[in-house]
Amino acid sequence: MRSALALLFTIIILITLGSLVLRSIESSPVIRLSAGTGRVGSAISVNGSGFLPIDTSCIFSSPSSATLVASNACVTQGGAISGGFTIGNVSPGAYVIQASGNEGDFAQAILQVSGGAQIGLSPGTGGPGVDVSVTGSGFLPTDTTCTISSPSSSSLVLKGTVACVIQAGSGLPHGSFLIGNVLPGQYVVQVNGNQGDWAQAILSVE
Repeated sequence: MRSALALLFTIIILITLGSLVLRSIESSPVIRLSAGTGRVGSAISVNGSGFLPIDTSCIFSSPSSATLVASNACVTQGGAISGGFTIGNVSPGAYVIQASGNEGDFAQAILQVSGGAQIGLSPGTGGPGVDVSVTGSGFLPTDTTCTISSPSSSSLVLKGTVACVIQAGSGLPHGSFLIGNVLPGQYVVQVNGNQGDWAQAILSVE
């Protein structure tokens, strides 16, 4: 009889503990992304539930890359969060998105970035004095200005000949420059948007 009561008591305890575990799992924070895939510059909406009701603020970030979240808007009320962010200048790949409440609670989801900023040069080969046209795509829609330079040599882009423009919302920079007095070889040309995004291409100098 005692063993039967002990068994019954053990079963009740296990059921109670199991119920507590299930409640804990059900109340864990979760977030959902409006799209699981996006390009640089895309706007992603985020909704979440199960956060602490005492949270008064929240923020989106990425443990995978400090530059993934280019803009950030998050609000929380009663354990639910909502908001969104813009995908910053990162290479294609899978990234962790994290929503954090100000009381230390957080939830994560995976975002696949399918593309980024790119530029093309025309011509891709030339000597000093040659006019090179630069076109780009995939830049942030919030860019309003752009610059052209070379991390390889400060003399590659002839001073006073460089021009770069980008229309807000387009993500399409274009410009040109004259090749400066540099030795033959391969040089990196870089276009920077004013929101921190950039892209590179190789120019061969004859």
